[in-house]
Amino acid sequence: MKRRNSQNLFFSIPARLGNRAYRVWMRITVVLFIAAFVGNGCTALQEAQQRREKRILEERNAGSLMLRPSNATIEIRQPDALYSTSDHYTLTFAKDLYGHPELDSAEERESFARSALGYMESLYDAMNRLFGFRPQHKIHVTLHDIYQGTRLAATTTTNYRYGFQNGRYLKFVNGIKMDFPLAMYEKHGVRAHELTHAFTNIYFLPVWFSEGIAVLIQTEYAQGGTHPKFDSLKGDLRVDLDGVNQLENWGGHLDGGPLTQWRYRYSYTLVSELRERYGNDFYIKVFELMEADALHQRLEGKMRTSFLVYYLSKAAGEDLVPFFTELQFKVRSLTKEDILKQIDEMNSQIRRQP
Repeated sequence: MKRRNSQNLFFSIPARLGNRAYRVWMRITVVLFIAAFVGNGCTALQEAQQRREKRILEERNAGSLMLRPSNATIEIRQPDALYSTSDHYTLTFAKDLYGHPELDSAEERESFARSALGYMESLYDAMNRLFGFRPQHKIHVTLHDIYQGTRLAATTTTNYRYGFQNGRYLKFVNGIKMDFPLAMYEKHGVRAHELTHAFTNIYFLPVWFSEGIAVLIQTEYAQGGTHPKFDSLKGDLRVDLDGVNQLENWGGHLDGGPLTQWRYRYSYTLVSELRERYGNDFYIKVFELMEADALHQRLEGKMRTSFLVYYLSKAAGEDLVPFFTELQFKVRSLTKEDILKQIDEMNSQIRRQP
């Protein structure tokens, strides 16, 4: 049997109809076309509305981080609602979001900003209760459509400055910035991860520990983790050519490579293991000890793992150097006198410089 071309058949129908029937046929065709177009438009509008409702519910929902409604003051600082502030944040819409279908009017941006800042303030309060401390600076959040060429990477940047106070070298936090593609900001776990960095980066932590804590909060508190724990710290260990644990030379978010996912998982497995051994308040004790001494501000550069292990051991009530040595970290036992001696030597050397 000879097949007819369906397209030719469709367009040949009017030719076989009378004028009146042809007009009726055309009306039916137009109505069906409009119905299909409107149906697709309604679906898109419904999806956008569902996303807005999700954000509103997040703001009100306690969730696993025990979020509470925030009493923070939120101000829309520009008539076009491109910049807003709250007690602990600023929020800026990047230029590539100006034409976004959900944010292309001042009313939509204002609604989004109020919801987002209300939620982030609640998350901030929850983090403060969890850690027992908070950053001194406002956190500057910028939302993008695409950030650094992707919609799949959010970052937190802590800027530092260095100087002398009473003849001593000191490091200070100068500002904290968070950048989210909108698609990543919509993920509750990602927001919790990045805010953990904003809180803990004030201690100049080793990258592996900073990321491990962030994944711990993201996974076990915010329930939004994407990096499952390994079954065994020893069985899943990776070392470099010097036999040193591959976590030690990790550069963080922007250090892409074949071991990136392993590093996230292994660092999370490690910090989770210590928390299980020494209790839910273990890391609160660690940060309290650091805050009391403030020695992290007096050492040059990022915190070394041996320095961190000194505080982990104090919080645990036992020497953890053997634990880290077994996992091929390059660490040694330190006393407070060792740390102070190195600080004094560094300050003496700096003072001798012309």
